[in-house]
Amino acid sequence: LMVGGLMGMALGLGVAQMLVKVLTGVFDPPPQFLVLPWNYLIILLITAGLSAVMAVYVIKNISRRPAVVELRKF
Repeated sequence: LMVGGLMGMALGLGVAQMLVKVLTGVFDPPPQFLVLPWNYLIILLITAGLSAVMAVYVIKNISRRPAVVELRKF
């Protein structure tokens, strides 16, 4: 989970830098550096972490019950 997230962030950063470099002639004035939305990235990381923790917690609770009991509910 963490490796995929880090690879996705690195790939996104690389694509963004490439687009800024390729489209430098289109911008007026051209950007000198890439601006990262830190607030959005921090909220995204916190939300992803919390959802992963909640998913593990729910699965642990469900897996403690016998499968037969769970199947009888349907």
